[in-house]
Amino acid sequence: MLMKGVGAGLILFSTGAMGMILARSFSIQVHNLRQLISFIQVLESEIQFAKTTLPNVIAAEARQSSGDIGRFLQLVNKGLAAGTGERFSVIWEEGLNNLAANGLPAAVLEDLHHVGEVLGMSDTAEQVKHLKVAMHRLGQALETAEQEREKQARLWQYLGFSAGLLIILLLF
Repeated sequence: MLMKGVGAGLILFSTGAMGMILARSFSIQVHNLRQLISFIQVLESEIQFAKTTLPNVIAAEARQSSGDIGRFLQLVNKGLAAGTGERFSVIWEEGLNNLAANGLPAAVLEDLHHVGEVLGMSDTAEQVKHLKVAMHRLGQALETAEQEREKQARLWQYLGFSAGLLIILLLF
């Protein structure tokens, strides 16, 4: 009887944990989009007003950011610091590949790809224009992600524990 209780507890714990992990992925996506919007805002301000160079802005933000966006910025910073002579857009794209592996929506990655092609290659006004468009689109993606989080997070939590209860009922 004790073994059945322990087995039931393990089943419930494992399925519940899977549901919680899936639910957390929606919160992580919202967090990443907020960090991206913050980075783009800082980048716009530094380019427009402070006239800070792109490598300096990215290096400063890489030190301050954490999580997936921090790793993205560290990859870009590392590529810039290597001094291999590669175009910025190529280094940026390598960082975006890392973000793609972490589940950012394809539309967001496409917008960031366009930003990477413009940064450092045009005048200040053109760069700021593209950054504003990217911020607007990121804001829309954030609203969508928040709505998805509201719908899906609770569903996956309940589904995980419910699946565990169903398995327990079927086995015992």
